[in-house]
Amino acid sequence: MIPLWAILGLSAALLSTFIPLIQERMRADGFAVAMWVKVAAVILSFPFMLHYGMPADPKFYGVVSLTAILWCISDVIYFRAVPLAGAGVISRLLPSAVLITFVLWFFVDPALLGKYLEHPLAFAAIIGIILLATLFATLIKKDPVSWRGLRLVWFVIFAACVGPIIDKLSLGYAPGRQAPFAYMFFQGLMMLAFWAAYFIIRRPLPLANLISRNSLQTGLSIGAVATVVLYLKTAALQSVEQPAFLSVLLFTDALWIILIYKLTGKKETSNIWAGLGIVFCAIALILVKSLV
Repeated sequence: MIPLWAILGLSAALLSTFIPLIQERMRADGFAVAMWVKVAAVILSFPFMLHYGMPADPKFYGVVSLTAILWCISDVIYFRAVPLAGAGVISRLLPSAVLITFVLWFFVDPALLGKYLEHPLAFAAIIGIILLATLFATLIKKDPVSWRGLRLVWFVIFAACVGPIIDKLSLGYAPGRQAPFAYMFFQGLMMLAFWAAYFIIRRPLPLANLISRNSLQTGLSIGAVATVVLYLKTAALQSVEQPAFLSVLLFTDALWIILIYKLTGKKETSNIWAGLGIVFCAIALILVKSLV
């Protein structure tokens, strides 16, 4: 039987392919899109948050604020780095984060490491699968990785390493049904507050661009999809015991984008065999994980 976290993770990966496709078509400013995406997340999660209630544990809000700060900084750097370093370079650097996440989580949950060591063959297979998935993910794009590109996005890689861990920890401070919607709502509010302060101080784009029809349409459209994706990811994080496993499943979005491009006749130079390799690793991980 396919575990719930795997179904949620694969669904999130498939739906997330529409996010870059919408932006590719609309070509709105990255900072404006990021802000309106969070506006959509806050609006759409608000009624569910009211229905299920607010978490009572103050640690939930403290940890969520850390995730908000982390992703705010990471997103701004990411949107600034893409035009300079290229999306292909960044897409080849980010998969390495899953290896660090995999190792770091055992410091948070050492009992899980003990559990895996009781099944050495399955544990070795899991490590091999994650290494292979990371390799395939770096081979999807053929852009050469430069030292300049690494220096531009080092914080984005850092956020990708520790972000899933902090996200999973925050979800543990709220009851099951409350957690995903409270997480989306309060993290969105905090990120919007931080970005509003950044906008007032740094003026990364003219106000007219921020509230333009193109920015609104693009951001809210992506936001509707991104909110569903975020819900699926947070729900998957709640049930998966090792956050790096979810990251491997999310890698499969690269294959879905390649296939959509081929179906629509759009030229795409990505490596389809590497994409198939990621899907094979995702299936193998689910099967091997069932033995532990």
